[in-house]
Amino acid sequence: MRSSTNTVWGPAWLRLLFCVLTVICAIVVTTSIPAVPVSQPAEPRWGPVPSASLAGNPGDPAPGAPADHRTLVLYNTSVTGPVSSGEVNGTYAANLVSHSSAFELRQAAKYQPGDMTGFSAVVYVGPMDGGPLPDAFLADVRAGHTPVLWLGYDVNRLFDGDSGYAARIGWSPDGWAERAIVGVDYKQERLSRDPRAGTSVRTRLLDTAKASVVAESIHDDGTRTPWAVRSGTLTYVAEIPFAYVGPTDRYLAAADLIRVTLSQSPPRPARALVRLEDVGPTANPVQLTQIADRLHSRGVPFSIALYPYYRDPKGIANSGTPTELRLADRPEVVRALRYMIDRGGTIVLHGYTHQLDDEPNPYGVSGPDFEFYRARLNDQKAVELVGPVPGDSMQWANERFARALGELAQVGLPDPEAFEFPHYTASAAGYQAAKETFGVRYDRGSYFPGWCSTTCGDIARADPAGIFTQAFPYLVRDVYGAVVVPENLGYIPPWSDAGELDHRIGEVVSAAKALRVVNDGIASFFYHPYLGTEALDRVIDGITTAGYQFVPLSDASKG
Repeated sequence: MRSSTNTVWGPAWLRLLFCVLTVICAIVVTTSIPAVPVSQPAEPRWGPVPSASLAGNPGDPAPGAPADHRTLVLYNTSVTGPVSSGEVNGTYAANLVSHSSAFELRQAAKYQPGDMTGFSAVVYVGPMDGGPLPDAFLADVRAGHTPVLWLGYDVNRLFDGDSGYAARIGWSPDGWAERAIVGVDYKQERLSRDPRAGTSVRTRLLDTAKASVVAESIHDDGTRTPWAVRSGTLTYVAEIPFAYVGPTDRYLAAADLIRVTLSQSPPRPARALVRLEDVGPTANPVQLTQIADRLHSRGVPFSIALYPYYRDPKGIANSGTPTELRLADRPEVVRALRYMIDRGGTIVLHGYTHQLDDEPNPYGVSGPDFEFYRARLNDQKAVELVGPVPGDSMQWANERFARALGELAQVGLPDPEAFEFPHYTASAAGYQAAKETFGVRYDRGSYFPGWCSTTCGDIARADPAGIFTQAFPYLVRDVYGAVVVPENLGYIPPWSDAGELDHRIGEVVSAAKALRVVNDGIASFFYHPYLGTEALDRVIDGITTAGYQFVPLSDASKG
């Protein structure tokens, strides 16, 4: 289970609803658990699992990317806003770039003449109120020797320094868009855009023989203006498309434009993944086997997000009785898990206890709680992140990984093929530890300003106060150096009536359809086994009809 914060993917009320519903479901599921003696903790199993061989360094490309491509990612910092906002935007871009190329992330202000020489392409992110840009950078962009994707608002600087540049490339910036933008048309698909994302640059085509419109902004009065323009080696996007992002958002167009700018390799067929979520010692083994049988009969591989140790230290979900259960205490669950693996299941380790210590974090029971980060409920009962756990370090995280792996080994379950942080949240140290132990994550990443302020990998500079998240449309190697298999469609929460279920399924399927604009896109959702098979069938039907083929996790994680 996950709950995002400072994320650009999903409204806050929906994240809160998910947490509340999961607490309710946890209570329903666990009240029938028999009181059994708790087994002794398993011996920790230290060291990396086989998938750790896929780990790399920040800046390395994702598996399957062309080995000879290197991209320079530049960002400008804000003059009036937080300096770290430039690095945040650069991180968003760099993570996406890694799908198609190795990258170097730098501040644009440090650009020297000829710096883009030797790179396959350049991606630049410019804020509305950015600092000065070096003349050398502007001159090298105008020269047109290297493909450049320019995201943002300060493109006028390219034209201000060269009066003939607009005529040469066939378009020019023309002030700000006067009407609100409610959507973006790209590849004949209408993508959404949250009006809170603000305005964009208005562009004007001067010569259609030199410049072409790649995507169009749709305004609230129905009028259209160019959203992305291409001329020669320069592709321009009229905003920074990383704010207020949803699963059908214009962010998908930007992600595909990055891929197109960096690599012309043919795309793979559209692939899809399903992950069975929050499976632990309290799971219903009958439900697990039913789900496995249904997916196996349909030829759908799946993964199992598994945590091996259930804790409810204050009895919150067990009528006031403190309850702890390990997989070793539930042999029937272990048998069901082995059965699922035989039917095409793959284990994704989803933490050790999916909670932390003996106090609520923020609810007090495995499943709803965070494990690798502190959280609390505010006065409105919404989840707020507090910061790293007491004693946070790579060693602390590694100890929890080792204990979890030991519990799997004790009951004869295989090594996981990836790791998923509970609620997709950990400190920079936790992410670094996960990279080294597992190599592959299957989630949405949480990132921190400061991690890439010099070269990516500075744990000491990572600022918890600025935590932000990113969902990916395709496989990446993020700024931690881990391979990240995407989850981008969301989930089906418990529903109250048929109309609500139809709406929830429609949202997931619509997200999958929108993702088709991204070549190499991987459509991925998660599902709780206690919801039964009917809704799961309908989601799979919708995603398959949209043109996707469900594949194993191993297929997605290797490019």
